[in-house]
Parts: sequence; C-alpha cells; structure tokens
Amino acid sequence: MNISSHSPLTQFESIRAPILSDVVSQTKKDISESSLELLLSEALYSERFRLKRNRPGFFTQKRYKNDKKIWSQVQTGLILSASSVDRQGLLDQVLNHYAEEIGGHFDPTIYKVATYMVPWFFNWILNAASVQRFLPWGMTESLQSKLHILGEIKALQKLSKKGTILLVPTHQSNIDSVLIGYVIYLMSLPPFAYGAGLNLFSNPLLSFFMSRLGSYTVDRQKTNLIYKHILKNYSTRILEEGVHSIFFPGGGRSRSGAIETKLKLGLLGTGLQAQITNLQKKKPNPHIYVVPMVTSYHFVLEASSLIEDYLAESGKHRFIITDDESWQSLKVISFFWKLFSSQSTITMRVGKPLDIFGNFVDEEGHSIGPNQTSIDPVKWLTTRGVLQSEPQRDQEYVRELGLKLVERFHCENTVLSSHLVAFVLFETLRKQYPDLDLYRLLRITLSQRSVPLDKFLKNAEIYFQKLVLASENRKLYLSSELQTSQVQSWVDDGIKNLGLLHDVAVVRAQEGVIWTEDMNLLYYYRNRLSRYGL
Repeated sequence: MNISSHSPLTQFESIRAPILSDVVSQTKKDISESSLELLLSEALYSERFRLKRNRPGFFTQKRYKNDKKIWSQVQTGLILSASSVDRQGLLDQVLNHYAEEIGGHFDPTIYKVATYMVPWFFNWILNAASVQRFLPWGMTESLQSKLHILGEIKALQKLSKKGTILLVPTHQSNIDSVLIGYVIYLMSLPPFAYGAGLNLFSNPLLSFFMSRLGSYTVDRQKTNLIYKHILKNYSTRILEEGVHSIFFPGGGRSRSGAIETKLKLGLLGTGLQAQITNLQKKKPNPHIYVVPMVTSYHFVLEASSLIEDYLAESGKHRFIITDDESWQSLKVISFFWKLFSSQSTITMRVGKPLDIFGNFVDEEGHSIGPNQTSIDPVKWLTTRGVLQSEPQRDQEYVRELGLKLVERFHCENTVLSSHLVAFVLFETLRKQYPDLDLYRLLRITLSQRSVPLDKFLKNAEIYFQKLVLASENRKLYLSSELQTSQVQSWVDDGIKNLGLLHDVAVVRAQEGVIWTEDMNLLYYYRNRLSRYGL
C-alpha cells in the first residue's frame, strides 16, 4: 500500500515537535488554576512510590535512572522555598519529560519492513506447524486463513477517507495490538497510531518497531493528574491532525475474561474534543468516527495469570498472582504454534461506526439520530449560538458514548463453541452446589467438578437455544461452528479448542462424564457470556 497518499503519520516526524509543544501548552492551561505546590507534591509522592515498588530490569535501567533523576530534582526543588526555586520551572521540566516519553514516532521505511516481515514470520510458523514446511519457498498457507475478519469493513474503509477513525477494540491479550495492526493492513487501511503499555517497550525488539510505528506510550502505573492531562491532550492533538488511532477503552486487558463494561471515559472523550476543535478551525473532514471492534479467541495466552489477577483483586488477595505468560517468549511461540497446527481461528468483527455522541453513522459519514433521521453534529455542539466546549454537556455526551460502546461490544461479539461449552459446564456446576459462593465454588475438589454427560448435553441444548434467539434478535453473533443444531458437534469442537493451549484440561469428557481440571480457567472462559442474562 502507498501510505503517503493516505496517512498523516507519514509526515509525523516533521510535526512531532510542535505537537508536543502544543500538548505541554494545553496542559498548562488545564491545570492553571491548581496549586503548583500541591500538584507537584502529589505527583512526587505517587512517582516515588511507583519507582520504589517497581525495580528496573536489564533493559529498563536507563528509563528508571532518568525517572529517578527528575523526581529527585523535583523533591529538592520543593524542599527549598518558592522564592529560591521557580515552581513553574519544575512543572515545565515534568511536563516536557512526560510529553517526550508519551510522544510516538513513525518511520515509513520501518512500516514497510514490518508489513512484510510480520506476515512472513507468522506465515512461516503457520506452515511449519500445520504442514511441516520450514523452508520459505515451501510456504503454501497464509495467516489470513486463521483470521476471520467480519463486519462493517467497507464502511470503515470509506469513513477513513471522510474523517478520522478512532478504533476502539475489546482487549484480551497483549498480542491484540500486533494482530489488529495486521488486520488494519489487510483491510487496505493506512497505519494507525495506538497507545501501548510502557511495559511493552521493555522488550528491545518490540520497542524498536513499536517506537517507530506510531505507537505512543501509556503507563497505567502513573496516576497523577499531570500525567493524565498530558496523555489526554496528546491523544486529542493527534486526532486533530487526522491521525487514525486505536484506543483500548477498557484501559487494559480484561482480567475476568468478560467483555468490557467499565470504560475509561477520559481518553474516550478526546475524540469529542478533537472534533470540536476541528469544527472551530473549519478543517476539512473534521469528524471523528468511533468504530468498535470485538476480537474472539478460543483460548487466550495469558488466561491463567489474568484470571488469578482478577480473583486476587476481587477476592481480597485470596489468590496468588503468577507471572504474565505474554512476557515468556516460548509461551508466545507455543500459543501460535498450537493455533496454527489446529483448525482453530481468531475472529475479529468490525462493528457499526458511531459518531462522538454514540449515534450510528452511515457510509457517507452522516450521523443517524434516534428517530432514524440525519442529524447535524454542529448543532449538538453549539450552546447559546456558540460552537464550543461545555464541560458538563460534553461529559454527558462521553458518558452516553461509553454506554453505547458497551452495548455494541456485546452485540458485535462472536460467540465461539469454547465460550458456550465453558459457560454450560460452569453453570451446571453452580446449580449442583447452590449453597456455595463463587470463591468456595472455585475451590471444590477435582472429584466434585464432574457432571454426567447426558445432564450436561441437556443443559447445553437449553443454553444454545437461548443464544440462537439472542442471535436472531441481533444481540450477538454465532460462529460457524454454532451454526448447527447438532449439540454434540459444537460441544466436541469447544472441548477440543479449550484443550489446545493449557497444560491442564479446561474441559474433558470421557465415559459418560464431563469435568474440568481447573475451575479458574473454566470461570475465565465462561465469563465471555456473563452479560447476556442466560
């Protein structure tokens, strides 16, 4: 693809410095009425606590030392009197430090290399795993055969030329960013900027590519107000430049395995602010289009550590958090090897595009109001005859957009056989032990985790019919494996897929009995269907 004709990212390096300068200036305005002493003290406290809690690794020593140096300078400056040390100067130092850390880069040459190398690498693994062809010239299968890209693809392609896209996917795994980037390429779209966890930049190979492909860093461990403002203003500013962006509105990976219901409205609101600014400046193609995307995996690389993390938090540390599998290279390779050597696939569905208020948008970019008539966004952003930001009004618009996205995530979800098998077995066990709360249920012994197969299949038929009805009412989508009335067929498919990755059997059936060897994992995969009232 010739990216130069489609993407502002191509020229990003020439405008990066003024963008960061604007971000710093806007942040100063945002916090101008706050006490500099208090702002800096709060930031110092949270940052020193973060640095004390997180010791650097081999590849993060330099970043750690730079952080420690700047906050030591802030501490020294705050100890001295305001007459001897300029508090504004300290703030400028912190703002520029954060802006430079967050700000992304883009190298068109590296982009071209990545769009060649990433598919080649995955295709090589695919052929090696599925047909044992290790030599490059023997490759006959493509990664595309393992990716089912569905939904409003044509609408997304058209809208990318009529305005700026804010793609908001669900988030299950650290491999999401790589796969979504590749899917964007497959859909013949220009490259997107995206926020990536700062921890991902600890890997030197990942850091080399990500730092040159438009990604900007997001450190969720930085919770002070100064950082939050800088991050929000950076996201707003690149949208104003027409840079298509990816933002995971859930904030991070879903720990429970469920589809996200609580979204980060702060960054989500950057689309609204960018459109207001674009309209005020009368820019061409000023509109921001919010496009949900839902990714469905039969098995998730980090499922074990994610669910333990979730249970540790919600269960007040009754569980021990284990290492995150996404950091273990061998497990990443094992994940793709098992995916490629099986008939398993990953489904990615592009949802119906929305405007910044949560209304549906047609392929021409027109917002469709609740009464199915075309609406003018300018009127919705005009108060007392003036097109401008109104904090209370805008906050309500963003809240409505967040609610709409949660609804669309569930409607655009593709239910897989593995999700349904896990749901049926977990709910059957729950009914079998009605007096147990969740945490006691998760601790039942192996001998207690079995159910007669005929009882399971009877319940499976009941839940399957509920999903069919929900699908007919456009509340969700059913995968091709569930497009059959033969319950045993999709049950076998679900059990097979759940057994591909993990060392223990999430679900196993034998000699008229079905059971699980790991209640936590069963609960994780079950949660994918937790919000449908089944």
